[in-house]
Amino acid sequence: MTPSILSLQEILKHCRALPLSRRAFYEALLTHGDVVAVRVNYLPGALLWLVTTPTQARLMREAHDPDAHVEATILSLQEARDLLTTVGDAAPATVYEAAAWVLAPAPAEPQSAGEGS
Repeated sequence: MTPSILSLQEILKHCRALPLSRRAFYEALLTHGDVVAVRVNYLPGALLWLVTTPTQARLMREAHDPDAHVEATILSLQEARDLLTTVGDAAPATVYEAAAWVLAPAPAEPQSAGEGS
């Protein structure tokens, strides 16, 4: 799986087979702010939804269908900021910046004297 970032607008544009009720739900989410899907290989289900507001996060969590067998993590921008700043990264200003930080490679571990020789 290749890590990637897709905006919800892109998904809606290219996924014509979505039921009308689902499409309406996603379009309503966009009225609250940006939504991006990030494919990463280190999360359960490998899909992270980053949303701008806590309201969007709540709505997505409530709408999650466990019978769909889709595992995803949903984080609001503030939750992503909290996570990223806890591990020493900068606080992202947008969901797109948060997605870029999530996909950034881990920093190289410094070698102590005598290692690697």
